[in-house]
Amino acid sequence: MFQLRPAQASDAGFLAEVVLAATRAQGRLAEGIDEVEWRAGFVAWSHESVDDPATDLYVVEVDDRPAGRLRVSRTPEVVELNGIQLHPDVQNRGIGTAIITALQEEATRRNVPLQLSVERDNPNARRLYHRLGFVKVGEEGAEDVLRWTKGVEQNRLWDADVAAGYDTPDTGMFAADVIGPTVNRLKELAAGGRALEFAIGTGRVAVPLAEHGVPVSGIELSTAMLDQLRTKNDTIPVAVGDMATTRAPGEFTLVYLVYNTISNLLTQEEQVACFRNAARHLSPGGRFVIELWVPELRRLPPGVPATVGIAEPGYILLDTYDVLRQHVVSHHFHFGEGTAAQLGRTPHRYIWPAELDLMAQLAGFTLESRHADWSGTPFTADSTSHVSVYRLT
Repeated sequence: MFQLRPAQASDAGFLAEVVLAATRAQGRLAEGIDEVEWRAGFVAWSHESVDDPATDLYVVEVDDRPAGRLRVSRTPEVVELNGIQLHPDVQNRGIGTAIITALQEEATRRNVPLQLSVERDNPNARRLYHRLGFVKVGEEGAEDVLRWTKGVEQNRLWDADVAAGYDTPDTGMFAADVIGPTVNRLKELAAGGRALEFAIGTGRVAVPLAEHGVPVSGIELSTAMLDQLRTKNDTIPVAVGDMATTRAPGEFTLVYLVYNTISNLLTQEEQVACFRNAARHLSPGGRFVIELWVPELRRLPPGVPATVGIAEPGYILLDTYDVLRQHVVSHHFHFGEGTAAQLGRTPHRYIWPAELDLMAQLAGFTLESRHADWSGTPFTADSTSHVSVYRLT
C-alpha cells in the first residue's frame, strides 16, 4: 500500500508542498497566509529535521511516487507522532490508518505509549485518532495531547458493556459439556500444583477450576472483565496487566490460555513474548497449555477476504482476513427484534500450529501433546481447533 523512506534535504520542497496541499484540502489554510514566506520557513525547518538525530523524517511513497510526509520521535519512554500529511490524491485509501497502526505495533513491541498532538479545529483527524483508540491526556496551546497504549486499547475493546454480556450461563462456551472437559483436563495437567490463567477474563474456566481444588491465579488487562470476575469470586489472585509481560507472584506447575486468547496479541513478537512469560512463571517440567483455532484459509474463495463462521438466529460471525499480516477481524452481529442490530469487532493475529511450535521452542518448550479438543479427540488435517500442551524442558 505504501512505503517509507528517510527524507533527504532535497525532499524539503516536496514536503512543504504536500503539507500545503493537505491543509488546503481540509479548509484549514490560514486566510491571508504568505505561502512563499511559509514555504521558505518550512523548507529550512525540514533541513534541520533531516539532520536532527532525535527525530526521523520520512517521505511516504505510494505506487513508487512521493505522496506524503511523516515525522516521528523515539525515546526510551515514548513513540511520538510529530506529524503526518498525505496528498489529497491518496487520501481515503486507508494509508494513514495503516501508518498509525504500524506505529501502534512498534509501541507495543517496545512496551511504551504512542503519543501525538492534534489541533482542536481538525475534526477529521480527531475522529480517526478516536477510532484508533487514542485518549486525551493533556493540552498544549491550541492542541490536545492524545495517547494510545495497549492497555487503553484492550479496555476499549473489552469494556463494561462487553463484560456485562460476556457470560452466557449454561450455553455456548459456558455450557457444562464445554466447561467440564476443560476443567478436568487442566486439573490433570496441573498435577497437584498451582495454575495460572493468562487473560483470566470473567473467570469462565478459573472459577470452576478453583472449585475443583486447584489453586488458581490470573493475569488480566481489562479492568471491566476483572470487575465481572469479582462478582463471582473475590479470592482468586489476579495481576492486572498484559499477559506477554506481566508477572504474577509465585511459581506454577501449569500456565494456560483458553479460547483463542493468544491471538489477541497482534504481533509475532508479542506472541513469542507470551511464551517466554509463561516459562518465567513455571517450575521445571511445568506445562503451558494453549487452546486455539486453526486458520480457515482453505474456506476463502479466490478474491474473497471473508468467511462466515456462524449464522444462527440472532447472531452472525463474519471473519475478514489480511493474509499478508496474518490478521483477522471478527465481526459479531447481534440481532434483536425487528431491524435492530448491534456490531462488535475484535482483531486477532492467527497462528498456524507449526508456527506455534516454533514459538514454544524459542521459549524453551517442547510439544508434549496436541488434540482437537479438551476430551482428547485426535488432531487431524481437518480439525478446526486444537489444545496443545507444551512442557518446559
